[in-house]
Amino acid sequence: MRILLVERMDLLIGFGLVILAGLAFELFVAGLNHIVEKHFEGETVKSWQWWYTGGCFVLTVVLSCVIWSARQAFRKLHVRYQIRSEEMPKPYLVIFVSRQNLIKTISDLPENGSLTISGATLGRTDLLSDAELMSDTQKTPWSWEMVLRAIAPHLSKLKRIYLVGSRDLPGKESSGTFAHCEMLHRFLLPYLVAAGKAATASGAEHLIVSWPKPVDFESFTDVHETLVGIRDKLAEEGSAEVEMCVDITGGQKTTSAAAGLFTVNSNVVIQYVQTNPPKQSKMYDVRWLDWLKKPE
Repeated sequence: MRILLVERMDLLIGFGLVILAGLAFELFVAGLNHIVEKHFEGETVKSWQWWYTGGCFVLTVVLSCVIWSARQAFRKLHVRYQIRSEEMPKPYLVIFVSRQNLIKTISDLPENGSLTISGATLGRTDLLSDAELMSDTQKTPWSWEMVLRAIAPHLSKLKRIYLVGSRDLPGKESSGTFAHCEMLHRFLLPYLVAAGKAATASGAEHLIVSWPKPVDFESFTDVHETLVGIRDKLAEEGSAEVEMCVDITGGQKTTSAAAGLFTVNSNVVIQYVQTNPPKQSKMYDVRWLDWLKKPE
């Protein structure tokens, strides 16, 4: 009501015009009915009754024309949406894991310390610095570059990362990314230690959780139910959904669509890391509204 009366006076005026037009039409019909009754009863219709009925008819037509021309009552009643993009660190981050073919087995990843890749050595202490190295030196892009960029904005408040891997395609063994979650888990641990989240890599283990079953990234329902499961698990622990962010950089189009709709009109936000320079993380809080507020 406050929004209607204070921020959308044009909408309030539109409703008022519709009500007045309806009232004028009602009075016109009542006056016309009275005149017809008098006529059949053989009584004389007084002049003021004619003027009264005619005035109501004219007023109905005039108000209807104003409403139609200005569309005050209806032009902004259709559903709209509002998007806010802000750098809001979130304690709980969900990441859909993409394929990473440059590391074949988990034994190729040292538990601690640096990691040598083609053309560069990752220090595994600074997320964005290593992401830049991956971008500058690798002819074959590292999908984990985007993972590092996705985590970086949340590092100050980070309490847990959920890794969601995809299931294998029918008839194609090892085509999914579920097996990659363990490797990504191990790859990320030194960064969390360097950020002061734990004293050792083993102490940071609990900060990264792989969702226990592979998810069909092509199934809207499967992705949605997984996100609901993560949100419910956080709720059981006493965490609010406003603390949750879903990164849609990885995965597939269906994954992004399901995650996007999961966050609409909720306190969960979605995030996307730009694949082209400057490769920034963008966070969106999407809400469907009946009308847009005036700029603050």
